[in-house]
Amino acid sequence: MKKTFAKIESLRGQNGIGLPAAIFIITVMAVIAVAVNLLVRQNAETFEEEVNLARAFYAAESGAGFLMNRTFPPEEYSGYAGSNCADRTYTFDVDGLAQCTATVTCSTISLSGVDYNTIESTGSCGDVERTIQVRAVK
Repeated sequence: MKKTFAKIESLRGQNGIGLPAAIFIITVMAVIAVAVNLLVRQNAETFEEEVNLARAFYAAESGAGFLMNRTFPPEEYSGYAGSNCADRTYTFDVDGLAQCTATVTCSTISLSGVDYNTIESTGSCGDVERTIQVRAVK
């Protein structure tokens, strides 16, 4: 009996570190998991905004190109003959630019007897916008 009593006494004097260590490790892993989740979400939002910025740029470029084509029509498309520099809005429904719009404004200025058309096109996709400007001699 004395041997059993001695084992019980020696167990009572031990302090366990297993439970506090496990709780600490679980807490640290939970904080790391939350941080990784926030980084992934932020990366996804940034990627979506970059895609929309590129789409908005191409919508603006297309709108400026369409108005340039109407203002300075190619010879083989006489249907545009007599077109002037007028403001327009284009809504795209093609792949890649679906749900994007281009608002194009056009103004003419004269400098030293030369007429210049300034075409400013603002493309918008979602909540982002890009603007480009083209100036051409009339």
